[in-house]
Amino acid sequence: MKFFSFINYPLISLTLLCSLLPDPCRGDDEGSPFALPAEYVEVRVPIEGGHLACRRRKASGPSIVLIPGTFSDARVYTRMVENLDPQFDIVLFENRGLGGSWPPPAESSIEQCARDVVTLADALKIESFYVGGHSLGGMISIELAKQIPNRLYGVISIEGWTNAKAAADAFQGDMKSTQSPAQVELLKNYRTEVLERWTPEQIKMFGSIWRKWDGSETLSQTKIRVLELYGDRNRPVPSRDALGLPKRREIQLVWFAGASHSLLIERPNEVASTINSFIHGLEDSRKSPDK
Repeated sequence: MKFFSFINYPLISLTLLCSLLPDPCRGDDEGSPFALPAEYVEVRVPIEGGHLACRRRKASGPSIVLIPGTFSDARVYTRMVENLDPQFDIVLFENRGLGGSWPPPAESSIEQCARDVVTLADALKIESFYVGGHSLGGMISIELAKQIPNRLYGVISIEGWTNAKAAADAFQGDMKSTQSPAQVELLKNYRTEVLERWTPEQIKMFGSIWRKWDGSETLSQTKIRVLELYGDRNRPVPSRDALGLPKRREIQLVWFAGASHSLLIERPNEVASTINSFIHGLEDSRKSPDK
């Protein structure tokens, strides 16, 4: 692993706000790599025409909201969260139509996904938090740095592209060259399961929203600390310009050798350890600003 650093929605009633009842059709298979422990309780928040959902493990430490990639649900974090600090209050958000959130959106955007995260955080009464995500989730996290900068302690983007140009320039579209055949098959079967209730039209629409977004301006201006995590694909690492990452002390870039896009599957323990260090460092600074 190589390191490069430069350095309220109205509440009508409790029942309408959120439900802690699990979805009887949604059980995690024990022993599966996509099976969250029972301590991650499903929470639902009603929205017009449906509901948003998350899986939450409450704890006494700082809150961290983690957002999955385009066609993933909360379970994609199963391996990684095992190694996050047990004191973190972890919220695994699920985009519309994925996991416990339903139905899929008729239209969507990264901006709308970010607003959904704010809706959920408000419902859970989480005022300030760390936010992170993988792929699309990383982009949504950067968008949140634009939408609610005063509520974020830090941002974590795990292979969350700055824009579509960066995705093409940095690795020429290579997303899985370092994955084993077993990992490729695992992720293929997982995605098939996740999308079994989606129509081809819904898949096409939601699968393209990342191409219409650009986080360049936010990354060039934000005062929030940002952790960017990428796999090097077993090749020389691309420049920050290719990744669309400005050379600013607020943005820390970490490379994982011999890994590609699916860091949550390929390097879950190392990713968790890096996130732990990032948050612990910011927490120390936040609690002792004179240090």
